[in-house]
Amino acid sequence: MATIADLRQKVSETQPEPAAEMTRELLADGFDPMEILEQGVMSGLNDVGTRFAARKAIVLDLVRAGVTAKKCIPLIEAALPRGETPKNKKKIVLGTLLSQHNIGKNLVGTLLSIGGFDVVDMGEKNTPWDFYEIAEKNDADMIAVSVVFAPALEKFSELLRLLDEMEVRTKYPVIVGGGVTTQQWADEQGADGWGAQAKDGVDLARKLLDVSG
Repeated sequence: MATIADLRQKVSETQPEPAAEMTRELLADGFDPMEILEQGVMSGLNDVGTRFAARKAIVLDLVRAGVTAKKCIPLIEAALPRGETPKNKKKIVLGTLLSQHNIGKNLVGTLLSIGGFDVVDMGEKNTPWDFYEIAEKNDADMIAVSVVFAPALEKFSELLRLLDEMEVRTKYPVIVGGGVTTQQWADEQGADGWGAQAKDGVDLARKLLDVSG
């Protein structure tokens, strides 16, 4: 019988089809979809990212890891339970700051949607102004930002300054996550919440927007 650790290894080794087949097997065996997602797929992706940071992997490995994850994630999404949809859904603007890497952002968006939120997905390579403009245009209740590489750290600070300058900082709780972020950094910037894992975004949104789970 396959284990979640086995799936993590397949993702780490960037084997798309074997990883997808193992995901199906784990789901059929009754493993928790969120554990498969976090401990299997995401941990495997993190392994590749760690090797890349240590110069033991190349850009092609990151691309193949992304392809592998995208084979597994729809299977997991289909198995996640969906709660009742509230009558007045809170609207969350979600996007990646500067970078084109979107796997983590997409996971957060999926889980927020399943959790009953109206997600406005801005996509990738967004600027601070983009977040402000889209939030205003959509009358959003919250802004969620994915920061996945170092140059975007300063841009996140710029986003918060922009919201202050436009006198809407208190209007939008801002949550952040991503591989280069930490709780300490988020606190220092003045973010309203930080998530280490995709599922943390739902918990933060419920808490900050006073929505019951």
